[in-house]
Amino acid sequence: MSNIKIVGLFLLLPLLVASCSGNVVFHDSKEFPSYGWEKESVVVFKYMAVDTSGTYDIIVDIRNDGNYRYQNFWLFVNSISPDLIEFKDTLECVLADDYGRWIGKGGGSLQQHQLPVSFMPQIKFPKLGVYKFELIQGMRDDTLVGIRDIGLRIIKK
Repeated sequence: MSNIKIVGLFLLLPLLVASCSGNVVFHDSKEFPSYGWEKESVVVFKYMAVDTSGTYDIIVDIRNDGNYRYQNFWLFVNSISPDLIEFKDTLECVLADDYGRWIGKGGGSLQQHQLPVSFMPQIKFPKLGVYKFELIQGMRDDTLVGIRDIGLRIIKK
């Protein structure tokens, strides 16, 4: 490959990365202590909706390490609108295949998973204001070891 093509590729790469993430209107994550995610610990994300006409996907991101003992992960999600209307859902994310191999993206023992592709696809925010998303681990362990962090992304379609 010629030097001009290599330079062109490096100049084009930031544009490609920016275009892939350009529609993200919200992204936040919470890291858990090394001892684990306590069952009583509720992770809260707050999103200020300023557009009632757009369509959005809401995606949960999970990162786990090799200390996670299970094939799947259960998550309880409560979303609360500015006028206090609640929507509750229970989500399952399969983190490993039947042979115990992680199916997320990552290197070493740290894996990243999207739950599923979008747990709330093609939604609209009908009211302006703050929407609250509460995430609660739904596993039986009082302290869940191996889940490193959890995040929420809202992407405008």
